[in-house]
Amino acid sequence: MLPLPRSIAHLDMDAFFASVELLSAPDLRGQPVVVGGRRALAPSHGEPHPRLRSYVGRGVITTATYEARALGVHSGMGLMKAARLAPDAWLLPANFDAYREYSRRFKAAVQALAPVMEDRGIDEIYLDLSSQNPEGRLD
Repeated sequence: MLPLPRSIAHLDMDAFFASVELLSAPDLRGQPVVVGGRRALAPSHGEPHPRLRSYVGRGVITTATYEARALGVHSGMGLMKAARLAPDAWLLPANFDAYREYSRRFKAAVQALAPVMEDRGIDEIYLDLSSQNPEGRLD
């Protein structure tokens, strides 16, 4: 096998914002959750969190859990359209301070293992793993 000149890994954390939100709301794990909107809504009818059906106004989905995606909801979709598709999904406001903090922690942990990193955004990085694989072999 011919050696490769470099070994590069691409890490893109799908549904990262939703995963961070679930750290603060573990009761929602495994359920359809939508992250988006500019403000927090108050829960209604004694529920622990607001439902997507209670959202009124303009707003866009930042991300959604896989359970919400299975209902046709996706990033960039308007919240009102998403409410028609998945009215019982839970709606959580975006918390970019938390996303930046968890992103920083993740990247620091990765850099401890693979120090050559290209930061491509809050949830995406490229790693040069050539030094961990100096012969450039894939086997």
